[in-house]
Amino acid sequence: MLRALILAAALLLTAGCGKSIELVSQTRTVAAPREQVFAKMFGDDGAFTGLPLVTNGGSDRLYELVVDKSDPLWPQVAPKERPDAYKVKIAVAMTIPREAHLIYSVDDGALATGLKFTFDELAPDRTRVAFTVDELTGHDTEGLAVNMVKLHSIARDALKKLDDFDAVEDAS
Repeated sequence: MLRALILAAALLLTAGCGKSIELVSQTRTVAAPREQVFAKMFGDDGAFTGLPLVTNGGSDRLYELVVDKSDPLWPQVAPKERPDAYKVKIAVAMTIPREAHLIYSVDDGALATGLKFTFDELAPDRTRVAFTVDELTGHDTEGLAVNMVKLHSIARDALKKLDDFDAVEDAS
């Protein structure tokens, strides 16, 4: 009985790791102009809707949300395994329409990770979207895995929007 439970747990863990690995690095090429792909993924109904715009210097934009312990949003964004944390910053740096970078940082950069999307225009009607997860940095990474689930959820939602475009075989 115990052997069967261990085997089942190992199979579930392996299946779960496959899904996580699937999102670590991904590249897809679609038949659409770069601006249209960027707008679909990060436009008005995109993954970063609701974050306040901090600066707007033409095509460079920085959206930033800082949540501290006194904020009502704190229970939703606070790392559960870091009860001593006092601030979480979610920043989205965009160079439209070439790159979007979501950075999740706890306690003024004590822990930081993020998602990065790059948009390469291969032809006027062909765009390659590359997605990567930043390496986790900081002195104490315990507890950030919980928040990585949310980052992967944001990435999955953004990548699903690529399904609206026709897929293209990438020659490179």
